[in-house]
Amino acid sequence: MHYALRIKKFLYSQYFYGGLRIACGISLPAALMLVVFHERALGFAIAAGALGACQVDMPGPLKHKRNDMLACTLIGSLAALATGLATYWPLLLWLTVAPLAFMVSMLDVYGAKWPRISFAALLMMVVTLSQTFTFKQAWINALCLFAGGLWYTCWSTAVSRWQAERMEQQAIAESIFAVAQYLRARARFYDAKNDLDECYRNLVARQVAVVGTQDAARDLVLRNLPVLRAGRLDARRAMLFNLFINMVDLHQMVLAAHINYAQMREAFDDSDVMVFFRDLIDKAASDLDYLGMAVLQDRASQARAIPKAELRALEYEIDARRKKDFPVRMPEAYAALLAAFRRAWSVLRRIDKMHRTLERPFSCTDTELRIDQALQNFLLRERVPARQIFSNLNLNSPSFRHALRISGAVALGLWLGKSLPLTNAYWICLTIIVILKPGFSLTKQRNTQRLAGTVIGCALSVALTLGVKSTPVLLAVMFACMVLGYSFLLFNYLVSVIFISAYVLILYHLLAPEGMRLIGERALDTLIGGVIATGFNYLFPYWEYRSMGPLVKKVIVSTRRYFETICARLMPEPSGVAGSDLDGRLARKNTHIAFANLGNAFKRMMLEPKAQQKYVAELNNLLIQSHTLAAHIAAVAPVLTETADSAATQHVNHSSLARALGTVRANLKQAEAGAGAPNNWLQSYKTLARELDEMVVNAEKTGTQTAEMTSELKLLAYQCKQMLTSSYLICKDASAIRLPTA
Repeated sequence: MHYALRIKKFLYSQYFYGGLRIACGISLPAALMLVVFHERALGFAIAAGALGACQVDMPGPLKHKRNDMLACTLIGSLAALATGLATYWPLLLWLTVAPLAFMVSMLDVYGAKWPRISFAALLMMVVTLSQTFTFKQAWINALCLFAGGLWYTCWSTAVSRWQAERMEQQAIAESIFAVAQYLRARARFYDAKNDLDECYRNLVARQVAVVGTQDAARDLVLRNLPVLRAGRLDARRAMLFNLFINMVDLHQMVLAAHINYAQMREAFDDSDVMVFFRDLIDKAASDLDYLGMAVLQDRASQARAIPKAELRALEYEIDARRKKDFPVRMPEAYAALLAAFRRAWSVLRRIDKMHRTLERPFSCTDTELRIDQALQNFLLRERVPARQIFSNLNLNSPSFRHALRISGAVALGLWLGKSLPLTNAYWICLTIIVILKPGFSLTKQRNTQRLAGTVIGCALSVALTLGVKSTPVLLAVMFACMVLGYSFLLFNYLVSVIFISAYVLILYHLLAPEGMRLIGERALDTLIGGVIATGFNYLFPYWEYRSMGPLVKKVIVSTRRYFETICARLMPEPSGVAGSDLDGRLARKNTHIAFANLGNAFKRMMLEPKAQQKYVAELNNLLIQSHTLAAHIAAVAPVLTETADSAATQHVNHSSLARALGTVRANLKQAEAGAGAPNNWLQSYKTLARELDEMVVNAEKTGTQTAEMTSELKLLAYQCKQMLTSSYLICKDASAIRLPTA
């Protein structure tokens, strides 16, 4: 993507809009209190409350965000009140802060959103350490924090409601950009200079990113479904819904385009076929980028990158090889070539359909899927019982271990901040809670980024305060740093820390005459906090491999269920009736989410010490083969429907196909049980492969099948062979992995 397009993409993205919303929400009450009422202390307290609430202002459904912000405002204000009341007595403060930090950190047990609420409450508590309060002042401070959080909740809710459709567009566009990056990861396979293992690792990372963006977009789209207006669905809402469905289907088409890349490289390495495929996929990715920008800018798509020349060149190459008896000499490679070309053609047609969806004026009110209550099954619902916190009060719980680390580190940071000269307990403790995360790898990564970002931010703020003497200019620069800091927070923490450090230190320079000295002190406090966080990161660590056993099983189970949903009609002893289109989509979504969870856990494990990295090769292979199998399931889904119907009407013997599918399912069940693959697997594979080939030959000889159906059978036979191989490798790797199951 060109740099100009990247800048546009950022400026129109949900990240920049979110950074602008957060910056305004924090600075407006502080500016009002300072300029109108001349109450700097109250303005700081209200801004601190807004700063706490903004920690949970993430892209997502409006109702959930509002409830989360209210929860962290209430919990944080109560924690700040208890801390403020204790600041008058040093010993009592120390005895209050550590247990409070523990209790607030234990809220993580209630689900994915609670770590942010917990952090926001800790932030509001730690901010209170900056001063010593009387009884009355502690109450006023807590009420100001509560007012600040309440103000930001109202501000964010109002802006988000006003920009609701815009936020939906941004989420869909982000998913489109992620699919474009996934396409580019696919294109790398067609360049022989790229190592296949590295290509697969990159592909897994891109798949995880796609799943994350699709989940975020799905949560918004399915909670704002098209509604009837004057007896018809609203055309604009229908457009966004259709665009999202087409984007999900496009990802499936790209996923289904998976082939045996090692075989392709061996067969076509000395020809232009690989170059044409690579360029075609790169152009398709660029076309998606233009489409995503059109969605972000709320306009019809104009710029296009259409790979017509590559399509014609590939058609010529395929025809030339067909005339030279290539299908007879290398049937597997030729089948892979045809499969790749057909999937690429389908992908381009789907992208073209998405471009047409954006055409103005919006007139189409037909939706890609029927709008009914069944769509609500795709939304994530996480209900955790209130008593969950009590069952986690033991060292087997990662939340309990994290709470112990937080409370101990904050207690030590508070003591050092109160004891050492030129230090501030508030800033040390703030650094600790920002860096110290439940996972060892994330804490290690955050520590490095926080320290580097603070140093760079300090240098930047010193340069600005020495070079710029105009207060209005410094205020403008500070606000810009504030916006950029919160804009980069979700996807580039290092850059975010640089800008946030710069804006905070410029603020100190404007408010305090000794600002230059404070810059050095804050850098020292950050260093101390980073050292404490690093040390406590090794206290009761919960290594990532301990949580990966259930994730591995979830991937295998969800993949098996997806396979059964798609293939039930042709398998012997089916587990149930073949699912509907929605059932298949739901099974596919669950498979992708399980894969993404395992992929993220594996990535975190690889950042931990070598001694704590367990079964690296097996887990890596399992991820690759799970992704490969899901790709082949997606590829055979439409073909199986036609084949099943053809079997009933044209008397084709599909018993070999049914046996192959049944073997895939049996392998997945073996993997699920961790029992290992059968010893005679290779012989079984050869027998089934021979039967599949005979099925295709018999269909050609009898002449009862159309040419198109015969071609579909060839493709299906090829995909079944690939599924057999992947399911065996999954079974083999799963049997070798011996991780804790709970």
